Amino acid sequence: MEAIQKCKDLALKKRTILNRSLIQYVMRAALAGVYIGFALILCFRVGEFFREANSPATYLVSGIFFGIALVLIVYGEAELFTGNTMFFTISTLHKETTIKDALRNLLACYSGNLIGALFFAFLISQAGVLDHLPQDHLLFQTAEKKIQATTMQLFYKGILCNWLVCLAIFIPMQMKDDMAKILSMILIVFIFFASGYEHSIANFVLFSLALAVSHPDTINIAGVVHNIIPVTLGNIVGGALFMGALYTYLTSQKEDQVSEKRPMVYLFHKRKMLNK
Repeated sequence: MEAIQKCKDLALKKRTILNRSLIQYVMRAALAGVYIGFALILCFRVGEFFREANSPATYLVSGIFFGIALVLIVYGEAELFTGNTMFFTISTLHKETTIKDALRNLLACYSGNLIGALFFAFLISQAGVLDHLPQDHLLFQTAEKKIQATTMQLFYKGILCNWLVCLAIFIPMQMKDDMAKILSMILIVFIFFASGYEHSIANFVLFSLALAVSHPDTINIAGVVHNIIPVTLGNIVGGALFMGALYTYLTSQKEDQVSEKRPMVYLFHKRKMLNK
């Protein structure tokens, strides 16, 4: 399967970059946090107009634009933790990278994504883009909702989210046209955003933005930790198990069937030649 090979190649490329320069790799990861921030600001700007009008389409409209973040990350060659859970699971199961390579990458990428989220929130706070927000602003409503969910709800929402995010990366790998790739990324990411699933890195950015300005008391560090830990674990399961391991298994079965057929074809042709 072409997409599986591309995943392995990307994992090897990421390992090479990390081995060459930790700083460069962390900066690439930080860019992913920033790019998610750009998309989130747009989502909440647009969505707030609909919230003020009490429109039931508020979350649907705001979610349409979030897929732009993944487009910026993929085409801007930034590094996203959630996608890397799939890449390194596939490459490690194929024995082209090691568990140590995977853990080292995920730790560096996760740290870089967090740095990017904090840096973007700092820039936004200094720019005054989110100054004087009402306490019922869509940004705060969304953050409060994420904090109020139970630990197990967050864990399973994290699984569902990264399953879709990895599909949004995996499926376009089998397409040739860039516009088709971009549209598929945006549409698949829209599914997870509109459905209310949980993405750890997007939540880093969301909470950083909310905490960087005057915010309701219900949004606090304890609530952020309550959200981030189970969501991160769920994201890992969604990307590693339901995408990386699952597709490795499915394609390995296919390869075994092909290899089993080849000897039969060979024997058939050999017997045919002998009969002549």
